Amino acid sequence: MPFTISHAAAVLPFVRRDGSGRGPLVPALLVAGSFAPDLTYYAAGVLPGAMGFGSFTHSFTGVFTVDVGLALALVALWRLIREPVLGLVPGRLRGRVGAVLRPSRRRTGWWPLWWYVSAALGATTHVVWDAFTHPDRWGLRLFPVLGETFAGSPLYWYVQYAGSAAALAVLAAFAWWTVRGAAPVEPCPAPSPAERWLAWTLITGCACVAGTLRVANWLSYVDGAGLTWQPWEIIPALCFGAGAGLGVGVVLYALVSHGRPHRRAQSPQAAPTTAVNSSPALGREPAGSGAEPRSFQPRRRLRRGVRGGAP
Repeated sequence: MPFTISHAAAVLPFVRRDGSGRGPLVPALLVAGSFAPDLTYYAAGVLPGAMGFGSFTHSFTGVFTVDVGLALALVALWRLIREPVLGLVPGRLRGRVGAVLRPSRRRTGWWPLWWYVSAALGATTHVVWDAFTHPDRWGLRLFPVLGETFAGSPLYWYVQYAGSAAALAVLAAFAWWTVRGAAPVEPCPAPSPAERWLAWTLITGCACVAGTLRVANWLSYVDGAGLTWQPWEIIPALCFGAGAGLGVGVVLYALVSHGRPHRRAQSPQAAPTTAVNSSPALGREPAGSGAEPRSFQPRRRLRRGVRGGAP
């Protein structure tokens, strides 16, 4: 898959609308497991041997060993960045998104087992999906027609890119459905407008720089090897580079965010108490103003009645 995030669509059947897992499954580990086999590709920009190790992470042996460990590490990283990332969500959606992303279920006595099962299940969906969309995989040996060429490209290439796009659409629809049905929770600390602008500048800057460097390295490699390439072949290098830079930018922002105080977004149900005590509409004035309360001032009509001898 050119878009690793698309793999999360495969675990959606195991996730409820409120963001919790079905049964004892852990949604964060399901999603992290669906990303885990590709993590070595993102590290290839700084670890030259990481691309070769990806063949192991995409094997069933890797699914139940290394991929589980990578998923656990990814969830630990998610716990670090979750609240700072929520702070970047627009205020009117922040409470609903927080209700979906924050855990709402207590751990059972068998939680280590279900953590492992969730991570391994997510990684399994990734490996099975890739088997039918990448060359030299058991899925293509099972269905040789996927290797046939149509309009200059193998059929598995069309399946790979069409599947990525369709999965992204499914993820977007699921996100809209879950957030729309979520009950808002207490808002998390929000950065100031200036801090928000700096955060997005940092994150997008890291993604752009890393993506550019990864594509440049890939072009240097294929040109040096005398290989021919098509423009669409740049997409995986661009996605892996930009994705790695995006992750670095978010982690840097999270580390800075945890070390700085933020203003907490005010709940719309909470009204300032001073407005009740000083609101002219309620007939009261601020203490010490020297003015008589408006509700106790006599009206002219009543005064005329008293002067006219009314009983």
